[in-house]
Parts: sequence; C-alpha cells; structure tokens
Amino acid sequence: MTEEKILKAMKSLDLTREEAIEMLMEDEAVDKMSMKEVTNDLTDEQKKVIKDSTKTTSKKRGKVKRERKVDTEKKMLLEILADALLDEIGVKAEMENEVALHFTYNESAYDLKLIKHRPPKA
Repeated sequence: MTEEKILKAMKSLDLTREEAIEMLMEDEAVDKMSMKEVTNDLTDEQKKVIKDSTKTTSKKRGKVKRERKVDTEKKMLLEILADALLDEIGVKAEMENEVALHFTYNESAYDLKLIKHRPPKA
C-alpha cells in the first residue's frame, strides 16, 4: 500500500485517511485469499452466478441446412458418360446428385466421381 493509492482512494471515494487505509488493507487481505475462502460466505445462488459467468465454453450451434446449387455443366458431363457406358458396354449407371456415377461391370461395383476444381486465383 503506497501513499499514492491512499490519496487516490481518499479522493475518488471521498474517504478519510483512516478509512482509505482500512479499505486498502482489507483489499490486500482479500487478494491473498484463496477462491474457497472468498466464496465461503456466499449463498448457493451467488456461487451459481459466479460459476455461470466464468464458463468459457460457447453454446453449440445447430447445423444450418444449405440449399445446394445444381451444377448443370457437371450434370451434362455425367449424363454423357452414363450414355457412353450404356452405348459402348451396355452398363446402366445411376447418377448421385450431379456428383458421381455408380455402376456394376463384370460383377464389380464402380464409382466414377467427377470433381470440378475452382479457377486459380489471379
């Protein structure tokens, strides 16, 4: 406790010198106390408020369902590939959301996934 702190407390809180010294001594004593000693005289409701206000976890947000845009270019390419499979080797392919073709050839299952890359940044 310094003279500067005493004068500051006297001025800002309008205290006498003795009151300011007493207040600063109590503050120093509280600063040295453990959390258990500080919360001993609190009610259960006050303890709950402290616990709730010091939580650091954020609330979990639900997933937002976004509407997927149909890529007509990819759809057209996959339809061409599916038609080619049917015409050339007689295999019927199923399309999955303009993303992939699924088909079976010689008792083996195949997936043909078409990926459209983003244009390079300039």
